[in-house]
Amino acid sequence: MRMNAVGSALALSLLFIAPASAAERPAYNRRTGLLEVPLLGLRKAAERGDRAELGRWAARIGVARLSKALADPDRALALAALDSVPYLPDRLLMLDSVLALCDSADAQLGERALRTVGALLGDADPDLLGVWEVPDEVGQRACRVLAVAADRKDRSIDVRLVALQSLADAPAVCAGRNDLLPLTNDSSPEIRRAAVLVLPPNGARTLSALREASKDANPAVAAAAGVALCRQQLALRAKAVPPLARPWRELVLAPSTPAEDAAEMLSCLVDSTDPTDAKAMEELRSKGSPLLRDLAKPAASRP
Repeated sequence: MRMNAVGSALALSLLFIAPASAAERPAYNRRTGLLEVPLLGLRKAAERGDRAELGRWAARIGVARLSKALADPDRALALAALDSVPYLPDRLLMLDSVLALCDSADAQLGERALRTVGALLGDADPDLLGVWEVPDEVGQRACRVLAVAADRKDRSIDVRLVALQSLADAPAVCAGRNDLLPLTNDSSPEIRRAAVLVLPPNGARTLSALREASKDANPAVAAAAGVALCRQQLALRAKAVPPLARPWRELVLAPSTPAEDAAEMLSCLVDSTDPTDAKAMEELRSKGSPLLRDLAKPAASRP
């Protein structure tokens, strides 16, 4: 009687354990007869933050099963699948599935999906999308999803910034596809700064927006306008772009200008033939921060 009770308890415990154990074991696809590796390894690799292991598991699992994992009700598994997508050799085939998560009610899933879209498009261009037979409509939709997410006032600043960063990471696919100029007037200075830095180059509207942004009350936004216009001038080389409302020397010398912005604008200040800009360079060499003093040294005096 006692043995029967023990046996029954053991059988009952095995009944509850068996399904979980089975889920962790390799299974065979009923249609193809091929062995399917378990998804548990993918989740464990994501928990450890092991990128190399994530890539290996993603390659073994494949695009079809990863796409299903993205829609899995198991949140940890969906996040692990998102983390693995950028390391998949044929990752561009996952673009459509990742886009489906960008508007997720789960803020973390939505943010991670927006970041993943940027990773997918960051090293792509229209020709590469064509090679992988990703429809142009999907590429356009990806850029539109990012732009809409950046403009949504009901989402957190962090999520909106992730969307703008993803647009900045994908210029070959997304530049000029969406009108981002309204974001340069956003109530958040962080959004205004990010929008200024992601505006497509050239164009009268962009140049006008940059000139206005250089007068922004927030120093980081004004400095970003200087950086954006300097990048355009360096890209155009021989052709000079119209000047900012505030000259580069003023932005570089302003104590409130972020050091990394001042350092980037130095390239345009060095190329200037304006005597006032030359005087500003001399001031930087004597009174600037250690970083700017070193960058402002004449080329001949540098080691």
